[in-house]
Amino acid sequence: MLWQNVEQFTIKSKYAKTGNIMDLKNLYGERFSIGGRSSGSRVSAETILSSLKIDFKKMNIQYLGYTPSSTALQDGKVQGMNTPSGPPTSAVTNVFASMGAKNIKVLEFDAKNLKAINDNYPVWSPYVIKAGTYPGQKKAIKTIAQPNLLVVTKDTPVKTVYLLTKSIYENLPFLNTVHKATLAMSLKKAIVGLPMPLHPGAIKYYEEQGIKIPANLK
Repeated sequence: MLWQNVEQFTIKSKYAKTGNIMDLKNLYGERFSIGGRSSGSRVSAETILSSLKIDFKKMNIQYLGYTPSSTALQDGKVQGMNTPSGPPTSAVTNVFASMGAKNIKVLEFDAKNLKAINDNYPVWSPYVIKAGTYPGQKKAIKTIAQPNLLVVTKDTPVKTVYLLTKSIYENLPFLNTVHKATLAMSLKKAIVGLPMPLHPGAIKYYEEQGIKIPANLK
C-alpha cells in the first residue's frame, strides 16, 4: 500500500444536519458530483453509498472530475462533491478558500458506517484529516480511506520486488519532496487494507523490518 485514498464527501453546510455521511440523504433531488463517469472515484462512491443504503439514484448525479466539481460547487451548480484523494486535495482546498469553512462540510464516518461498508467490500480503514489541513478547518475530520496499491505480476522476480520495496521506504524523505501524498506513507501502514496477497519480495522486506504478515496476505 502506497498512500491512502481518503474519502472526502464535501457538501454545503445547510445539508449537513449531523455532519455524518448519512446526511447525503438530504441531497435527494439535488445535484451531486460523484466523479468522472469512468472513474474509480465513482465506483468507490457507489460502493460506499450502496453499503449504507443511501440511494444515490435519488440525487441528480453529475459526472465531473475534481476541478470541475470544485468549480461547480463554488458556483452553486452542484450541492456536493466526491473527491477521494490524499489530503490536502486541491479541489477541496479551493472550496474551503472560496466558500469559507462555515459554509461547507466534509462529512464524517463513524464505526457503524465503516462496518457496514467493510461488510460489503473490506478495504477501508479509519482516517483522520488533521485540523488545519484546509483553510479555516479548525477541527479534525474523522473519515475513512482505502489503499492505493502498487501491483506486480506473480512472475516478477523476488529480488526485483524486494529492491523496489526497499528503495521506496528507505528513500521516503526524497519522495516527500516530489509528491505531498507520500507524506502519509510509512511502514506501519504498508499492509493496511490490502485486498490481495503480497509478493514474496515485499514479504521478505517487510518481515526484515519486523512487520508481522497475516496468513491471508501470503
